[in-house]
Amino acid sequence: MNASANLRKSYIRTSVLIPIPPAGPKLDDSTIKRRTLRPQVPEVDNEQRQWIVQTLDYLEYQTRCAVERENTVYPPTKEYSLENSTVEVQGSRSTQASRMLTIYPFKDMNWVVTMIFVVGSIVFVINAALGLLPFIDQALAFPTLATVALPSTILIGASMFLTGGMLGVFAAFNADRGILEKTGDKSVEGGATVIYRPALIGSPAWVWIPGAADAAAVFRTLPFQAGLMQLLGGSILSISAVAGIPGLLDPNDLALTQTLVFLPQVIGGSMFFVANFALLIFAQDVWYKPKFGSGEWQGALWNAFGSTGFALTGVLLLQGDFLGASVMSFAGSFSFLVGSIIQWYVLMEFHATPWAS
Repeated sequence: MNASANLRKSYIRTSVLIPIPPAGPKLDDSTIKRRTLRPQVPEVDNEQRQWIVQTLDYLEYQTRCAVERENTVYPPTKEYSLENSTVEVQGSRSTQASRMLTIYPFKDMNWVVTMIFVVGSIVFVINAALGLLPFIDQALAFPTLATVALPSTILIGASMFLTGGMLGVFAAFNADRGILEKTGDKSVEGGATVIYRPALIGSPAWVWIPGAADAAAVFRTLPFQAGLMQLLGGSILSISAVAGIPGLLDPNDLALTQTLVFLPQVIGGSMFFVANFALLIFAQDVWYKPKFGSGEWQGALWNAFGSTGFALTGVLLLQGDFLGASVMSFAGSFSFLVGSIIQWYVLMEFHATPWAS
């Protein structure tokens, strides 16, 4: 669900380092030679001095300077490719799972978005489980199940998915604004280790509204386009959640219920599937070759399963199969939860310490 995390990962894979020349020595550096008051040029008397006075043609001088500027070739900025280097995150994968419960990098927008999707998926799982209760045993259907529990949980879950999609847009704007720090004594060409640190909320590198050129560059990326599609799909799902609030629609008007409650679920779930399938292909090195060992790929796969479940839930509701719709809703919600947890795990590789907390 968190398309901005995939975008940030892609920027890391294609990053370059631009070296900054070392600063000059400090004023209190003992290695600086003190200047003497005596001039360093040999002394001459007045007779040996020759004063040369020339008349300056300013127009000719200005033209000559312009020609020299045009003919001057400035050395290009040297960029070091990271193909021979290792972009690392601090910490080991063995402790990555434990860091999920011990480190809370709330200044990283991608972590905030991921946690919103995790909590939203949990709410959807609760909603689907409550919907199965009457089919398991009619005695389990408490009085406020249909009037309070089911509408409130689906509204909360849809709102969190919509909020996560909106914040994911801001996270995508800052996907390429992180910092790459070289560690060790090796040069970049020699395979130096590079530590990546994401741009944090409120830091000098963070922007809420990027410039037109930066926004256009981000818009052309596939993960950002997938994120926009998820945002639109979440907006359509919210229509279904709001329309399902008891009292807003006439329960006897089946056509209106199908149009505002069931059909938006089909459309929103289908848009979620297209977006997550695009992220699935984006995570692969070759479009036709699955990347089972990649966390980003696994997360997109499970989210695609969840999207399919949401879309099929709407289809089954349109057909009047409420038992099948409840089962499919639970399967889709659980798939979303698995995918969100995988993305949470992958994200924690950037946070071995509470530096972003």
